[in-house]
Amino acid sequence: MAGERLTMVETATLFILMAESGSMRNATLARDHGCRLEKQSREKLEQIKFIEVERTSGGRLVLTLSDRGWAYCSDELRADSAPPRAGAAGGALYAVLRRIGGFIAVQRSSLADFVATSTATEAPQAADLLETSASSVREYPPYVVQGQSSPQRPMAGLQDIEGRIRTAYRTLASSSGELVGLADLRDLVRDLPTADVDAALRRLNRQPGVALVPEANQKTLDTRTRVASVVVGDQPKHSISMETS
Repeated sequence: MAGERLTMVETATLFILMAESGSMRNATLARDHGCRLEKQSREKLEQIKFIEVERTSGGRLVLTLSDRGWAYCSDELRADSAPPRAGAAGGALYAVLRRIGGFIAVQRSSLADFVATSTATEAPQAADLLETSASSVREYPPYVVQGQSSPQRPMAGLQDIEGRIRTAYRTLASSSGELVGLADLRDLVRDLPTADVDAALRRLNRQPGVALVPEANQKTLDTRTRVASVVVGDQPKHSISMETS
């Protein structure tokens, strides 16, 4: 990724998309963040596969950070300094990015996990946060408590876990191929270690008829849905679709 030469506006676009969980309208990028991505730069980022551009029926452009774009942002967290001619704002950005990169490294996490678990639709008050965290740990122990080991449970083989996931999907889905939220699915396999469920989900995602899908409108996600996501290609996925017989 280091060989890609980007302007600061192009770099800023990638990090804004990252901070907003991966996707937003081009008009929102300019209006809410003051980042005006000109057509030439947009096409450049699309050509090098850092972003995907969807043109809606209303003529609006929706920008989505690709797997390659997520990887670029992750690499930049380890940059020693800002790019040449980045200016004071660029220097400040990269100083913050290095801090984030250091935190992620200490937590042994990923950039996508950091974004998913640090984003909420509303910032709760401190007292509410403590109460919510405590109740959430009781309700969703396998995947809400980040960086802690799951309680000891009997070990299950990966194929057995995949079978449990398929059974849970059929319980939740009203028809074959319907999208089912991972938060609801995890409730039905909560006795299994989170890491094993994540591994099984990633393996299933490579099988015919199965797809892990990110939420298109990231701003509608609640904290429970974000935390239940599984990261594939450094991008959080929030739902699963399966073709069932």
